[in-house]
Amino acid sequence: MNELKQNILLIDDDPDLRATLSVLLENDGYTVTSCSTAQEASALLSKNKYSTILLDIFLPDKNGLEFISELKQKEIITPVVVITASSALDLAQKALRLGVFDYLVKPFKHNQLRQVVRNAIIRNRLLEEEQELEAQKLIYQQELEQTIRQKIKELQESEIKYKNLVEQSLIGVFILQDGKFVYVNRTMCDILECASELLISKGVLLNFIHPDDRNRVEKNMDDLRQGKVESIQGFQCRAITKKGNERVVKLWFGSIVYKGKPAFEGVMIDATEEVKAKEREKQLQLELMTEHKMAAIGQLAAGISHNLNTPIAIIQANAELLKLKNPDMKEVDKILQQTHRMAQLINTIISKGRREQERSETIIDLNELIQKELEFLNANLYFKHKIQKEYHFDPNLPKIRAVYSDFSQSITNIIQNAIDAVYEAPERKITITTEWNGKEIEIKISDTGHGIPEDIQSKIFDPFFTTKPKKDNLLENPDEPYGTGLGLSSAYNLLSSYGVKISFQTEAGKGTTFTLTIPVAKQE
Repeated sequence: MNELKQNILLIDDDPDLRATLSVLLENDGYTVTSCSTAQEASALLSKNKYSTILLDIFLPDKNGLEFISELKQKEIITPVVVITASSALDLAQKALRLGVFDYLVKPFKHNQLRQVVRNAIIRNRLLEEEQELEAQKLIYQQELEQTIRQKIKELQESEIKYKNLVEQSLIGVFILQDGKFVYVNRTMCDILECASELLISKGVLLNFIHPDDRNRVEKNMDDLRQGKVESIQGFQCRAITKKGNERVVKLWFGSIVYKGKPAFEGVMIDATEEVKAKEREKQLQLELMTEHKMAAIGQLAAGISHNLNTPIAIIQANAELLKLKNPDMKEVDKILQQTHRMAQLINTIISKGRREQERSETIIDLNELIQKELEFLNANLYFKHKIQKEYHFDPNLPKIRAVYSDFSQSITNIIQNAIDAVYEAPERKITITTEWNGKEIEIKISDTGHGIPEDIQSKIFDPFFTTKPKKDNLLENPDEPYGTGLGLSSAYNLLSSYGVKISFQTEAGKGTTFTLTIPVAKQE
């Protein structure tokens, strides 16, 4: 995946605001080009590409909403973030109807601007990649159509050329009689990883179809055989190759007569990479939405925490005054003890919210990070009261340099996975251990759950793979664990760039241990 483009176009008639925002964004590593009118902006956009446009609605020569409409007419897809001092609801609604990416009302916080700009840049990257994929797809289709037209012309001239066309095709072509292969081309052999001689002598199509999909394929073939349909178009299923590899394929069927007998002529295309690309795009979009929501929640939590500090300070001050007047009153000591505890919790919330929004690398104490995450998990009463916990933190653990949220989110995901694993276990216990061996840090998260079945162990890091029910299905027992299939996948993706290895050991009926091996030499 290409690196994020960092060019930002800032359009605002206030020179002081332009200067301030330019400095803030340039400090974050962006290249900022600024102007004060729509005319200047149009000239810049005709010569340059930008990853985000920051636009004031009220410009001296044109209304910002009209300028956005012109961008749409020119098919400029760059995400537009509206910045305005007006909080009028109708303006915001008009801007959103025009498809702006986000709408910020002045004054706004730097962190809010940073998050919105980062999200807009990611959105721009997705749009550009989509355009690039569509362009490549069009080129491929044009080339394929050109090739097919040329080959069809040759086909009319010679049966030998027709056979060469089929043999050299990038699409798998086959003929079936009584469910068995009687002809396959080279690409078909490559898709099924099987020699043509073996396919034609012993090959049965259904034997290469995943057991869970065979009934659907067989029904389609029966419908075609009985004349219920004229052809089968683009049917997607899973194939198992001769070497045991699983692939996603698309099938087309049609009835023909081959050597005087009824037969099926078919086409098979390997769509594995296409499906994986769609899954990666879907995962990125979900992660982007989650990041945006978490940022908003973090800001809200920080605001609430700040507002709680004042009444706690008043309670604490009055308790201390009461202590001076009544030094023997034990209840006052309890009040002071609890207010001190509440102040610590609030400071932890504020610190976590601030660090979760940082995207630059910083020095991290993993022992401290894990302990703070465990404090937040105590908000889950099931975790706090019904699970036995055992922690072993190595005091000699070296600090690492990384993005705080990459490790906090990943470790929390794995701990949450352990909490879910012991939900119905006879013994509910979670053990967390950190250890420094002189070269690497090891973090072990163990549970006493039922273990991971052997048949799904290879899939647990796949995006969207989960054995837990979705949240919408938890009608009878709302406390039952639910999942989206992104926890372990996102942990694997976030930590792989640091050289972190995630492994696991599991035993049926006894539990599972996930181990994070962190190469400290690369972090220093």
